[in-house]
Amino acid sequence: MTIVEIVNLIKEVGVSIVIIAAVVYLLIKYFSNLIDNKNSKKKPETTIIETIQYDSVKCLKELHPLFNKIDMIIETKLPITTIGGPVRTEIFRDVLTIFYKTGKDVIEQLLDRDITTHNFLNENYRITNQIISESSKRMEEAGIPSIVIMKFNRWNEIRHEYILTTISDIDSSEVFSTTIEKQYAVLNLFMNSFYFVLIDAERTLKSLNGDLTGTMYKGKVVENLH
Repeated sequence: MTIVEIVNLIKEVGVSIVIIAAVVYLLIKYFSNLIDNKNSKKKPETTIIETIQYDSVKCLKELHPLFNKIDMIIETKLPITTIGGPVRTEIFRDVLTIFYKTGKDVIEQLLDRDITTHNFLNENYRITNQIISESSKRMEEAGIPSIVIMKFNRWNEIRHEYILTTISDIDSSEVFSTTIEKQYAVLNLFMNSFYFVLIDAERTLKSLNGDLTGTMYKGKVVENLH
């Protein structure tokens, strides 16, 4: 708009109206610029949908709660559980810590392998037996009394057979369409069974009152259960 046009406009509508219009225009311009600047500084919102293709059982090391459950038992359950006196309690905690850590190690090694429909059954059978044999070996190396190891494994026998039978059922079941689904079901089986191992260890220490009383463990005398 030229000076002549502005003068003519003032003559037609009056000075006050032109001033008001100019103020309104400037305010609109100011707030428009303010909004534009704010939007330019604002980080654009992005919606990122991560599609992860889980094509092997290795992903279950992160997805399945079994491993956190084992850590929880070792870190929070065992320290507050007592069986008889302090030495029996120490045996109880050492036996279970070795068993759970061995189980965790062996299962993680399984998930790192190339598990397929063809070797699923044999591999899961193998690690189920390996958990028992490897944990027993580690207990012996840690100085756990042999009678405790023998009795503990005896209590575990029935559950061990149940696990093997159920693994076979899972393998032949048509409910699970992929190897990953089958392996997830087996990990559920381990997780549920592992929790009851606490009871196996408790029964072991309570049933060996006379056999353990007076023997030595880590330089300390095992006290009478009562």
